[in-house]
Amino acid sequence: MKVPEGFLLSGINCGIKRGKRLDLGLIFCKNGAVACGFFTKNSNPSYSVVVSKKNIKNSIKALVVNSGNANCFTDKKDLLNTIKLCKSLARELNIKEENVLIASTGKIGQSLPFSKITKSLSKLCEKLNINKRNIKSFAESILTTDTHRKVSFREIEVKRKKIKILGFSKGAGMINPELATMLAFIITDAKITKSLLKNIAKEAVEESFNSISVDGCTSTNDSVIFLASKESWQVKDKQSIAKFKMALKQVCRELAKMIVKDGEGSTKFIQINIKGAKTQREAKLAFKAISSSVLFRASMYGKNPNWGRIVASLGQAGIKLSEDKFRVKTTPLKNREINIIVNLGRGNYSWCGWCCDITPNYININAKYN
Repeated sequence: MKVPEGFLLSGINCGIKRGKRLDLGLIFCKNGAVACGFFTKNSNPSYSVVVSKKNIKNSIKALVVNSGNANCFTDKKDLLNTIKLCKSLARELNIKEENVLIASTGKIGQSLPFSKITKSLSKLCEKLNINKRNIKSFAESILTTDTHRKVSFREIEVKRKKIKILGFSKGAGMINPELATMLAFIITDAKITKSLLKNIAKEAVEESFNSISVDGCTSTNDSVIFLASKESWQVKDKQSIAKFKMALKQVCRELAKMIVKDGEGSTKFIQINIKGAKTQREAKLAFKAISSSVLFRASMYGKNPNWGRIVASLGQAGIKLSEDKFRVKTTPLKNREINIIVNLGRGNYSWCGWCCDITPNYININAKYN
C-alpha cells in the first residue's frame, strides 16, 4: 500500500475528541489536483459541505478533515468560521483558500472548536509524509463510531508506468442509498481530465456508496471526494480508461463494503441481488426498499426467513408483484455473510447492493451516542 505520487498525508489529535484519539487529518497536493465530489442530498448540510461544494470546481491542493463534530446547524457565523479555517490552513501551506476542501463528521448541533483546530494546523502540516504510518494516522483521524480503519489500494500498469489509487472511508451508522454519514476520499496519481474523472467516479459511486444501507438514515455531512495529482501516466485511450475504471470501482466497492461490515451493532453482512426488474431505476428502487426495511433487517438478525417482509417493502415502494413469477433465494441465514437473490419477475434489469442486520446493540449504541 503506497501513497500516490504528488500527495502527502497526516493525522493528529487536536482536542475535539476525548483522550488521545486522532481527530484531524490532512491530504496535501503541492502542485494541485484535478477534483470532483459527490455530496449529501440532505437539505440541512454541514458548513463544511457548503464550502467544499463551492471550492471543488478549482484545482485542489489541500483537504482537511475533522472527526468528532459535524460542524452543522449551530449558528450562521460558523459558516464564516469554516471559511476562516480554510484561510488559516491556506496561509500555513502557502496556497490560496479556494484550493482548500474541508470535511467534518460527528455530532450535529455543537460548534466546532475552531480555535483548537487553528492552533493545531502547524503541527498537522509538519507531520505531512508518505509513509505507511501516515496512511494509518489519516485513516484513523476521520473515524467516529467506526471500530476500525477503512483503506483500499490498487495499482495498475499503463505502458509500463504505475498508476496508484488509494482510498479512505469512514462510516458505521446513518448510512443510506444516496450517501449518508459517510466520508470517502480517493486519491490517485493518474493524469486525467476533470470531465473523464467525474464520469468514471460518478459510475463508481453509484455502484458502491449509493448501493449500501446500514440504518436508512441520510446524514448532513456526506462527502465522497476524488483527487488526481496528474503525476503519473495519462488515462486517455480505451485500454487505460478501462483499466483505471475497473481499479477505481474496485476501491470504491471495497470501501463501501467495509462500511456495511462495520455497521453499528451488526452481526450480518447481507448482499441483495435484484433481478427481473422492469427498468434499472426499478431495480435500484427495489434494493433501497428492501435494505431500508427495519422489519426485513430485524428478521435477518433473528435468522428468520420471513420473505413476506420483502414483499411488503416492495409493495410499499409501488412495485406490483405476481405470485407466479416472484422468487426469493437465500444462503443460510446463520452465516455471517448472506446472499439474497430477489427476482421480481417483471423484466430483465438487475442491481446489487449491500446492507446489514439491525440488532439490540445498534439501539444501545445510538441511545448513548453523544
